[in-house]
Amino acid sequence: MSKMKELDDIAEGIADVTLELMDDSTHWQLSDYKQDGDEYMELHKYVMAKAIEKMYLQAQHDL
Repeated sequence: MSKMKELDDIAEGIADVTLELMDDSTHWQLSDYKQDGDEYMELHKYVMAKAIEKMYLQAQHDL
């Protein structure tokens, strides 16, 4: 296996675990919001996307 493929596999594993943790954390953080169903899922999706955007921007700044 090439080094780049190996590094890509590592990055994919980290992304999978990070998204799972973020999903759980987002559900926990939104527990006080009274929306449910589609409204809740839209709120959850928005918060996840904003968090990922902020992480990306921070990573670009720090690198």
